[in-house]
Amino acid sequence: MGLGARGVMLILVLLSVWSVAIMIDRRQVFKRELGLPRVDDARKFIQSNNWESLKHWAQANPSLVSGAILSALDAGTKESEAIDRAVQSYFSEQKLKLEKGLNFLATLAANAAFIGLLGTVMGIIQSFGILSSQQGSAMNAVMFGLAEALVTTAIGIFVAVPAAIAYNHFAQKLRNATLEATSIKDLYVSRVMR
Repeated sequence: MGLGARGVMLILVLLSVWSVAIMIDRRQVFKRELGLPRVDDARKFIQSNNWESLKHWAQANPSLVSGAILSALDAGTKESEAIDRAVQSYFSEQKLKLEKGLNFLATLAANAAFIGLLGTVMGIIQSFGILSSQQGSAMNAVMFGLAEALVTTAIGIFVAVPAAIAYNHFAQKLRNATLEATSIKDLYVSRVMR
Protein backbone atom coordinates (compact mmCIF):
# COMPACT_ATOMS: atom_id res chain seq x y z
CA MET A 1 0.00 0.00 0.00
CA GLY A 2 1.39 3.38 -0.96
CA LEU A 3 2.25 6.13 1.47
CA GLY A 4 -0.77 8.25 0.48
CA ALA A 5 -3.21 5.38 0.92
CA ARG A 6 -1.63 4.54 4.28
CA GLY A 7 -2.07 8.13 5.37
CA VAL A 8 -5.72 8.07 4.34
CA MET A 9 -6.22 4.76 6.19
CA LEU A 10 -4.64 6.22 9.32
CA ILE A 11 -6.90 9.28 9.12
CA LEU A 12 -9.96 7.06 8.70
CA VAL A 13 -8.99 4.87 11.65
CA LEU A 14 -8.46 7.94 13.86
CA LEU A 15 -11.78 9.44 12.75
CA SER A 16 -13.50 6.13 13.43
CA VAL A 17 -12.07 5.92 16.95
CA TRP A 18 -13.09 9.53 17.59
CA SER A 19 -16.63 8.89 16.35
CA VAL A 20 -16.99 5.77 18.51
CA ALA A 21 -15.84 7.78 21.54
CA ILE A 22 -18.50 10.41 20.76
CA MET A 23 -21.16 7.72 20.33
CA ILE A 24 -20.34 6.17 23.71
CA ASP A 25 -20.30 9.57 25.41
CA ARG A 26 -23.59 10.70 23.84
CA ARG A 27 -25.23 7.39 24.73
CA GLN A 28 -24.36 7.89 28.38
CA VAL A 29 -25.38 11.56 28.39
CA PHE A 30 -28.64 10.92 26.53
CA LYS A 31 -29.52 8.02 28.82
CA ARG A 32 -29.01 10.27 31.84
CA GLU A 33 -30.54 13.48 30.47
CA LEU A 34 -33.23 12.24 28.10
CA GLY A 35 -34.51 9.23 29.96
CA LEU A 36 -38.22 9.82 29.83
CA PRO A 37 -39.64 9.41 33.33
CA ARG A 38 -43.27 8.46 33.72
CA VAL A 39 -44.67 11.70 32.36
CA ASP A 40 -48.21 10.43 32.90
CA ASP A 41 -47.76 11.30 36.58
CA ALA A 42 -46.70 14.83 35.66
CA ARG A 43 -49.73 15.20 33.38
CA LYS A 44 -52.03 14.11 36.22
CA PHE A 45 -50.49 16.65 38.59
CA ILE A 46 -50.87 19.41 35.99
CA GLN A 47 -54.48 18.49 35.20
CA SER A 48 -55.37 18.55 38.89
CA ASN A 49 -53.45 21.84 39.44
CA ASN A 50 -51.30 20.09 42.04
CA TRP A 51 -48.22 22.28 41.60
CA GLU A 52 -46.46 21.14 44.77
CA SER A 53 -46.63 17.46 43.76
CA LEU A 54 -45.55 18.41 40.24
CA LYS A 55 -42.49 20.18 41.62
CA HIS A 56 -41.59 17.19 43.82
CA TRP A 57 -42.05 14.85 40.85
CA ALA A 58 -39.79 17.01 38.65
CA GLN A 59 -37.10 17.19 41.31
CA ALA A 60 -37.21 13.41 41.85
CA ASN A 61 -37.03 12.57 38.11
CA PRO A 62 -34.20 14.60 36.54
CA SER A 63 -34.54 14.75 32.74
CA LEU A 64 -35.16 17.24 29.96
CA VAL A 65 -38.91 17.03 30.67
CA SER A 66 -38.58 17.63 34.39
CA GLY A 67 -36.12 20.47 33.77
CA ALA A 68 -38.68 22.14 31.50
CA ILE A 69 -41.32 21.73 34.20
CA LEU A 70 -39.05 23.24 36.85
CA SER A 71 -38.24 26.14 34.51
CA ALA A 72 -41.96 26.75 33.99
CA LEU A 73 -42.68 26.54 37.71
CA ASP A 74 -39.73 28.77 38.60
CA ALA A 75 -40.80 31.44 36.10
CA GLY A 76 -42.84 32.85 38.98
CA THR A 77 -45.65 34.06 36.78
CA LYS A 78 -48.80 32.85 35.11
CA GLU A 79 -48.10 34.72 31.87
CA SER A 80 -47.66 32.28 29.02
CA GLU A 81 -45.02 34.40 27.27
CA ALA A 82 -42.80 34.54 30.35
CA ILE A 83 -43.20 30.79 30.90
CA ASP A 84 -42.35 30.12 27.23
CA ARG A 85 -39.23 32.24 27.51
CA ALA A 86 -38.10 30.51 30.69
CA VAL A 87 -38.56 27.06 29.16
CA GLN A 88 -36.99 28.12 25.84
CA SER A 89 -33.96 29.44 27.73
CA TYR A 90 -33.69 26.09 29.49
CA PHE A 91 -33.98 24.22 26.16
CA SER A 92 -31.27 26.37 24.56
CA GLU A 93 -28.90 25.70 27.44
CA GLN A 94 -29.57 21.95 27.38
CA LYS A 95 -29.38 21.75 23.59
CA LEU A 96 -25.81 23.08 23.63
CA LYS A 97 -24.87 20.39 26.13
CA LEU A 98 -26.73 17.56 24.41
CA GLU A 99 -25.66 18.29 20.83
CA LYS A 100 -21.95 18.25 21.68
CA GLY A 101 -20.22 16.06 19.11
CA LEU A 102 -23.29 15.48 16.93
CA ASN A 103 -22.08 17.91 14.26
CA PHE A 104 -18.85 15.91 14.01
CA LEU A 105 -20.85 12.71 13.47
CA ALA A 106 -22.93 14.40 10.76
CA THR A 107 -19.81 15.75 9.05
CA LEU A 108 -18.07 12.39 9.25
CA ALA A 109 -21.14 10.62 7.89
CA ALA A 110 -21.21 12.97 4.92
CA ASN A 111 -17.49 12.97 4.17
CA ALA A 112 -15.78 9.75 5.31
CA ALA A 113 -16.56 8.02 2.02
CA PHE A 114 -14.93 10.92 0.17
CA ILE A 115 -11.82 10.60 2.31
CA GLY A 116 -11.74 6.89 1.38
CA LEU A 117 -12.22 7.84 -2.25
CA LEU A 118 -9.19 10.10 -1.98
CA GLY A 119 -7.17 7.04 -0.94
CA THR A 120 -8.58 5.16 -3.91
CA VAL A 121 -7.59 7.91 -6.32
CA MET A 122 -4.09 8.02 -4.82
CA GLY A 123 -3.80 4.22 -5.18
CA ILE A 124 -4.97 4.33 -8.80
CA ILE A 125 -2.44 7.05 -9.61
CA GLN A 126 0.27 4.93 -8.00
CA SER A 127 -0.87 1.88 -10.02
CA PHE A 128 -0.70 3.81 -13.27
CA GLY A 129 2.77 4.96 -12.29
CA ILE A 130 3.80 1.33 -11.86
CA LEU A 131 2.18 0.43 -15.18
CA SER A 132 3.99 3.17 -17.06
CA SER A 133 7.39 2.41 -15.55
CA GLN A 134 7.38 -1.38 -15.97
CA GLN A 135 6.94 -3.72 -18.87
CA GLY A 136 5.23 -7.15 -19.03
CA SER A 137 4.84 -8.21 -15.37
CA ALA A 138 3.41 -4.87 -14.33
CA MET A 139 -0.18 -6.07 -14.69
CA ASN A 140 -0.13 -8.04 -11.41
CA ALA A 141 1.35 -5.09 -9.54
CA VAL A 142 -1.28 -2.76 -11.03
CA MET A 143 -4.14 -5.11 -10.14
CA PHE A 144 -2.84 -5.46 -6.60
CA GLY A 145 -2.49 -1.67 -6.31
CA LEU A 146 -6.05 -1.14 -7.56
CA ALA A 147 -7.41 -3.68 -5.09
CA GLU A 148 -5.58 -1.95 -2.23
CA ALA A 149 -6.91 1.40 -3.41
CA LEU A 150 -10.51 0.20 -3.36
CA VAL A 151 -10.08 -0.93 0.24
CA THR A 152 -9.75 2.70 1.34
CA THR A 153 -13.15 3.51 -0.19
CA ALA A 154 -14.69 0.53 1.58
CA ILE A 155 -13.21 1.65 4.89
CA GLY A 156 -14.45 5.18 4.28
CA ILE A 157 -17.97 3.83 3.82
CA PHE A 158 -17.51 1.60 6.87
CA VAL A 159 -16.67 4.72 8.94
CA ALA A 160 -19.46 6.85 7.42
CA VAL A 161 -22.39 4.49 7.89
CA PRO A 162 -22.19 4.07 11.71
CA ALA A 163 -21.64 7.83 12.08
CA ALA A 164 -24.79 8.51 10.03
CA ILE A 165 -26.83 5.99 12.00
CA ALA A 166 -25.62 7.38 15.33
CA TYR A 167 -26.27 10.97 14.31
CA ASN A 168 -29.81 10.18 13.19
CA HIS A 169 -30.49 8.14 16.32
CA PHE A 170 -29.32 10.84 18.72
CA ALA A 171 -30.99 13.66 16.78
CA GLN A 172 -34.30 11.77 16.85
CA LYS A 173 -34.03 11.08 20.58
CA LEU A 174 -33.38 14.77 21.19
CA ARG A 175 -36.35 15.78 19.02
CA ASN A 176 -38.64 13.32 20.82
CA ALA A 177 -37.61 14.51 24.27
CA THR A 178 -37.99 18.16 23.24
CA LEU A 179 -41.46 17.48 21.84
CA GLU A 180 -42.48 15.69 25.04
CA ALA A 181 -41.14 18.52 27.19
CA THR A 182 -42.87 21.12 25.02
CA SER A 183 -46.13 19.19 25.25
CA ILE A 184 -45.91 19.12 29.05
CA LYS A 185 -45.05 22.83 29.13
CA ASP A 186 -48.03 23.65 26.91
CA LEU A 187 -50.33 21.62 29.15
CA TYR A 188 -48.96 23.47 32.18
CA VAL A 189 -49.51 26.86 30.51
CA SER A 190 -53.08 25.91 29.56
CA ARG A 191 -53.88 24.98 33.17
CA VAL A 192 -52.16 27.96 34.76
CA MET A 193 -53.97 30.42 32.50
CA ARG A 194 -57.39 29.33 33.82
